[in-house]
Parts: sequence; structure tokens; C-alpha cells
Amino acid sequence: MKTDETEYENKGIEGLEIKDENWQEDIRTVFNAIEFKHPFPDTLTEAFFTVIWNKSLEAFDSPREVQVIVDAKDDLYMSVGTFGFVSFKDQEEQLGGMKIPLKCWIHTHPFGRAFFSGTDWKTIHSWKGMMESATVLGDNQFISYDCNSEIAKKVHYGIYQQEPVEKPTWVKAAEDVLEGEEE
Repeated sequence: MKTDETEYENKGIEGLEIKDENWQEDIRTVFNAIEFKHPFPDTLTEAFFTVIWNKSLEAFDSPREVQVIVDAKDDLYMSVGTFGFVSFKDQEEQLGGMKIPLKCWIHTHPFGRAFFSGTDWKTIHSWKGMMESATVLGDNQFISYDCNSEIAKKVHYGIYQQEPVEKPTWVKAAEDVLEGEEE
């Protein structure tokens, strides 16, 4: 899917070792159990994204970019790449039967942050009119982009709570007085 192949050798991905042979089936299983929402996902679609993210980190010899395409028939097409690049080069057999327009192109950035790189933007622009949305997954975050409206949703997951606030000295003094421990 991506349009720059500079990180690939002539014969596939150098050093690729698949530790989890079921990585694609696991992604399909979750996809088939939900109603996929795009361009702006609901919580079940976000759970699907989490499975893709986890496979990107754990299914191979090292963290690697993974891409998943949802086509017009709701079929999935997947490939794995290097730490910083993914395409279907030498994985073209995955593409048989793909129907346009593509509903969503999803890919991971296993190095952490969710953002659309220059290569990602080239891919999005080259598929304009044939791809409805694109999503990039990072560590506890994602960006989903509507290719037609050019509106994006960025989500960052984390625990969000007020930082503990130290009580002012006068409050501590008042509490001490009330408890009978005058200073």
C-alpha cells in the first residue's frame, strides 16, 4: 500500500521471523466479531485497532509495521514490514480479490507516536477517490482520517485524573486544631 520501498531488500523483508503464525487470523477473528465503524471508530473498532497494534509489537522477531486494508466487501488484506515501513512487496498474494473503494487503510507505527509521515501522505493522496479513510496506530493513540472531508480524529489513551494537590499550610493548621494538636 505504501508507495516508498527503500527499506526492503530485493527478496522480501530481511530478518523477518514470525513468532505468532496466527497473527492474521487473530485480527480477522476480532474484525468478524464487530461492526467496523469508519472513518471515526467506536469502542469496538478501537478494540480491533488494539489487536492490530499488539500484533505489530508481539507477533514478529521485533516490533514491525503492520497494515490492514478493509475493502468495499469488508474483506481484510494484511502485510508486515520493517520497524519503519510496510508495503505489499513480496506479499502480493494477499491482494487477490480486493474491491475498491477501500473503506480503510490501517497501519502501525511501532516506534510509538501516531502520525501520518510524508510517505503516508503520499499513499493517501495517491489513493484519493479510491480510499475512504486512513488510520495510523501508535502507542496508546491513533489518528483516523476521513479522506473525503479531510477531517481527522486523534485519540490518546491514558489515565486522566487530577494530580494530587498538597493542602495549603493554613488547611493543615486548621485540621490540626480540630484534632486537638495545636501548634
